[in-house]
Amino acid sequence: MTSQEIRRTFLGFFTARGHVLRPSSPLVPQGDATLMFTSAGMVPFKPYFLGLRTDLSRATSCQKCFRTTDIDRVGLTLRHLTFFEMLGNFSFGDYFKDEVIPWAWELLTKELGFDPKRLHPTVFKEDKEAAALWEKIVGAGRVVPLGEDQNFWAVGPTGPCGPCSEIYFDRGPEHGCGKTDCRAGCDCDRFLEIWNLVFMQHDRQADGSLKDLPRRNIDTGAGLERLAFALQGKASPFETDLFAPIVEKAAGLLGVEPGRDEASRRAFRVIADHGRAAVMLLAEGVIPSNVDRGYVLRRLIRRALRYGQLLGCRRPFLNELVPAAIGIFREGYPELAEAAAQISGTLKIEEEKFLETLERGELELGKLLAEGSRRLPGEKAFWLYETFGFPLELTREICAQKGVAVEEEGFAKARERAADVARSSWKGSGERQLSEVTAGLSPTRFVGYDRLEAEAAVARSAPGLVVLEQTPFYAEGGGQVGDSGVLIWDGGRREEEVLDTQKQGGVFVHLLRDSSRRLPEGAKVRAVVDAERRERIRPHHTATHLLNEALRRVLGPHVRQAGSYVGPDKLRFDFTHPKALSAEELSRVEAIVNEEIRAAEPVRAREQPISLVKELGATTLLGEDYGAKPRFLLIGAKGWERPLERFSLELCGGTHVSNTGEIAAFKIVKESSASAGVRRIEALAGRAVSEYEQARREERRAAAAQWRAREAELLEQLRALGGSAEAVREQEAEALRAAVKSLENELRSLKAKSLAAAGQKGRQTVSVKGLTLRLQRFEDADSKQLRALCDKAKAELGSGLVFLAASGGGRLSFVLAATPDLASKGVDAARIAKAFAAGRGGSAGGRADFAQGGVSDGDWDGLVAALSAAI
Repeated sequence: MTSQEIRRTFLGFFTARGHVLRPSSPLVPQGDATLMFTSAGMVPFKPYFLGLRTDLSRATSCQKCFRTTDIDRVGLTLRHLTFFEMLGNFSFGDYFKDEVIPWAWELLTKELGFDPKRLHPTVFKEDKEAAALWEKIVGAGRVVPLGEDQNFWAVGPTGPCGPCSEIYFDRGPEHGCGKTDCRAGCDCDRFLEIWNLVFMQHDRQADGSLKDLPRRNIDTGAGLERLAFALQGKASPFETDLFAPIVEKAAGLLGVEPGRDEASRRAFRVIADHGRAAVMLLAEGVIPSNVDRGYVLRRLIRRALRYGQLLGCRRPFLNELVPAAIGIFREGYPELAEAAAQISGTLKIEEEKFLETLERGELELGKLLAEGSRRLPGEKAFWLYETFGFPLELTREICAQKGVAVEEEGFAKARERAADVARSSWKGSGERQLSEVTAGLSPTRFVGYDRLEAEAAVARSAPGLVVLEQTPFYAEGGGQVGDSGVLIWDGGRREEEVLDTQKQGGVFVHLLRDSSRRLPEGAKVRAVVDAERRERIRPHHTATHLLNEALRRVLGPHVRQAGSYVGPDKLRFDFTHPKALSAEELSRVEAIVNEEIRAAEPVRAREQPISLVKELGATTLLGEDYGAKPRFLLIGAKGWERPLERFSLELCGGTHVSNTGEIAAFKIVKESSASAGVRRIEALAGRAVSEYEQARREERRAAAAQWRAREAELLEQLRALGGSAEAVREQEAEALRAAVKSLENELRSLKAKSLAAAGQKGRQTVSVKGLTLRLQRFEDADSKQLRALCDKAKAELGSGLVFLAASGGGRLSFVLAATPDLASKGVDAARIAKAFAAGRGGSAGGRADFAQGGVSDGDWDGLVAALSAAI
């Protein structure tokens, strides 16, 4: 049977028995911040198992799953995969063991065609009920009792739990361990678990005792990959139709036979597993990064590339496997085809970025291993990671092949020291102060949706910080900036300005202008939000929702929010998309948003259970914890009656207009790259649009008036000089030269101010070979400006190296300076700059304390790695 037929047969079997067929939930859990990925078929049904929802008694699904714990074991065993599909049937207080056990046997033997003699059920050794049911089916002596470590499921030390029954497929004695007691449950390759039936019937107490649950549930899971492995008679899952197309395509690209030896066999297994897992994660909007889900994705891509290199491939190739991966899932997940271009584009960018630094990292690791030590110091491993982006996992694997151990404790310590350096360059300790002032307090009640003033008592106060029991001030969150305003107390005789509002663990903290001010705890205050500022924020936030939906309609469903800023001045929206938007696409997006504004559609908000997210199709942010009853924001619907005919539905706790007509206007002012695979749009809404257009009109009027005045002045000069055209032309030329010089001076001044402001953003501070290195890239700065900024950065840094660069015309101009203490110790900025430039197709020169030069522009991470290697 093909994998498609297995999937259809399983789901059809249970839908014919009254089960509701539920489509797969996303790999990124919606509204469940406790999970990084959906790791089991039961995850989307947690509200039913917990009794929070009762509108469903039985269901079946084929769920996309991802498990990070198995990454390092992929290719080494026949059991471990990262991405897999879990077939399952579920009962919520409906049927129990006496129905699910016979159904499982019927489906396996009659519908899927398994040989009954090769199937071996196991039970928890104390579960006499399940054992008796199985013995009726397979006979006495065929049922294998196992201990709690294998056949008992629990959600944790306390809570719902129960015995389980696993069904194993016997692959034959030739695959066994040779032991006389080898049977189902042995961890050799002979017996393969293909289905697990979990009987949730107990509630474990704190003392370890078990009580019966009021509602007994069934949760089963059968891995599609394992079923295909067994039914298709293959030597491994990687030879089934769920992996073979990727392996075959990779073999053609790499020019290597997959089974030529054990090393190549493992390499192709890793490439196939990680390749299709990366496709599934990218399709859901996960972007490679150094944190959370993005780091897991980046690790998959880099491991697959590394194994490609072991097979002799030195170019990006994973992006060329995307069509094969999408073809495998074309029936189960047709939406993948729509995201194919975005997946391929993002993969290729990530591959190129990593390969650029990987070769240098491998070369340096080779030098370290050539020293002959049987142990690689952790500091050296971290240097490879920080300088070349060379993952610890790859260092560990390469070292293991050479019989060298990696001192991972030293790696962890070196990383922590580097983090301390970065933290020391941070200008404040605000987060720590917030934690201290909010410790032990109950969440603040927010009353600011309907009013901008409220009476409240001071729950706690620290210098410059105030926590109220309730507040109309919105705390920064969901991209929206925090409110400002005033706190009034002492009968109206005293007031203090609030500059910002932040949130820590549900507690709202008001940041005062007077950083030394403390308000007496228990004092009654009147909290008044800056109404004008809030009125400028609201249209920007609602317009952000309109923009999100417009982008999805124009570019496709792969668009997911990757960050945002909503303030009184503008909105900024980051989203997943592999390339710059064309002028036509931007125009269409802007037109859709303005059309929705002109339609004056209602904007409604309602708190509802998190379980309704999938049912209503609400848009959520990756990994956002919305709580049990989040706020749904509905735009463009007559009401909440279903089906919801709407323009947009998102989970959002921000402040919004009540009707899209209140936004008045929307204008995109800039589109740019935020990072690899992520684009950024900056836009204006509401009053900000009219102010922007008025400013442009004023500029045009001022320019026209200036030229008219100049024309009149020239005519007057012509009359005064008796009509000498030549004299007038000379006068005009001199005046124009003066005007140009004045404008150039003004432009330089504005640039200097802009660069000074930019100097506070986007800085990197890293530790390289024991030296602190500060780096920053600017747009359109000249060498004189870079030098001035460099002097300022050195003064702030105290001790270290400063590298500042500016791009333009495909080239990167840079300055590199060493603080006086380093220059006196032999650190030579000129030597470092020359070595860096030589490796990047450029040149440089200077002194020990200061150097400058130019190189070909390129990926910033690669440039940083090259500079670090030159130090």
